[in-house]
Amino acid sequence: MVRPAIAFPSKGPTTPTGPGAIAWASAPAPCRSGSQRSDRWALAIAAVGPADRARSASTQPPEPGASVGLTAVGASYGRVALLATNATHTSADGASVLLQGSAAHPRDWLRSMVGSRPPTALARAYLGDAAFATVAPAVIEVRVERNFQHDFGRARSIPIGAGRVTSLTVALDYRADVLVAWQQDGAIYASTLHASGHNDPTQRVGPSDPGPQLQAVLSDNGHGMIAWSSTEARERATPMTRLYLSLSAVGPRFKAPRMLAVFADPQQVGHRPGSLALERLSTENVMLAWTVAEHGHYLVRAAPAVFAASRPTTLLSDPHTQAILADLAPGPARETIALWSSAPQLASGALDMRHVELWTARLSFRPHDRVVSTRPEMIAAAGPNTAPVVAVDPASDHAVAAWLTLTSPRRIEYAVSVGAVGYHPHTPVATNVPMGGGTHWLRIVLAVTAAMILVAAARSLRRRRRKA
Repeated sequence: MVRPAIAFPSKGPTTPTGPGAIAWASAPAPCRSGSQRSDRWALAIAAVGPADRARSASTQPPEPGASVGLTAVGASYGRVALLATNATHTSADGASVLLQGSAAHPRDWLRSMVGSRPPTALARAYLGDAAFATVAPAVIEVRVERNFQHDFGRARSIPIGAGRVTSLTVALDYRADVLVAWQQDGAIYASTLHASGHNDPTQRVGPSDPGPQLQAVLSDNGHGMIAWSSTEARERATPMTRLYLSLSAVGPRFKAPRMLAVFADPQQVGHRPGSLALERLSTENVMLAWTVAEHGHYLVRAAPAVFAASRPTTLLSDPHTQAILADLAPGPARETIALWSSAPQLASGALDMRHVELWTARLSFRPHDRVVSTRPEMIAAAGPNTAPVVAVDPASDHAVAAWLTLTSPRRIEYAVSVGAVGYHPHTPVATNVPMGGGTHWLRIVLAVTAAMILVAAARSLRRRRRKA
């Protein structure tokens, strides 16, 4: 599954520092008779310009073995950091690479470091600090790049047990304290690395089966939140998914988790990237969104994270369809953009992935911590649409969604919404940007076909053969 990535660099929620980027990966190029395939995956990077139109893409071949699991965040000095990791391997034979550079000059991106044991994690703080975590024998290594630095610093280590780490996430506050959470040996664990150099002891947060969707937030007041979806695969029975949320006292010191939901999960959405999301808004409130099954339908719900387990939640999707959350992105105008997919159910019970619609809504908080949603809007009609992601441009408050279309040839498509009425960034990087209201999506544009990337991968393979 190729999931693209989108990122916009900024310093603060409303201060853009450079152009954004849409990134994606291609399948390996055919080799010789076609029975073998190259181990070099080509990455494509398209700059998103001032009017949120993607410019022509350039390619970056990562190290041999790097694959299609992509994460992108805005980094320091107007750059984007891109993590490509081997999503098809869950053992020590995987690989990952971290690239960093300006979206306006993607051919000049530099490779910072390579890890060899997935999972990995990449995250940013709202001032432009970034953190990168990898798993090494007996430790998790964390590197931080401050917003005034050009590269990631030395590794700091968290000792761990011998069991396999199946999920990993990081979160930062404005001081560049780093909260690290991971799944290992049937549980979620957490530790905080403070910018002062002090490391908190590891805490066992709660139970989890392998491979959960794992999310974390670290607030500026020393509190943290960890949410995860744990899917138990039962032999000869329908898998069950449990959603948990753990809030913390100051430290952070995590409390016993609350179970938000438990449901039969035949599609195993608890393992799907994006099906659970936890995001801090520009107001520092935290939005939680998730997928749940109710009365035979998958639904998308949202709530203030601190009240998700104690107050009524907001239903985002149509209760008569099958909807699965794909992504949640904070915007500069005190809002988040929710993106989900909707597909009909076949007679077999599976979802028809040839007729997937993509829907979005803009969420915000109102007095008394109520979540208010705009009317959901379809941005892609039924078709073979998969792996959607979304991000918000702080220069315009425009939301940009991108996804893979499984046509022949496969292609990346994206759509752009208008922003909030009267929104103006602190540091304008664009002029004559149309302003609108709500989340009306202006256009759906073909970015580039994956065939371009296959050509680049083939050329890279030929160069390696000549060297050999």
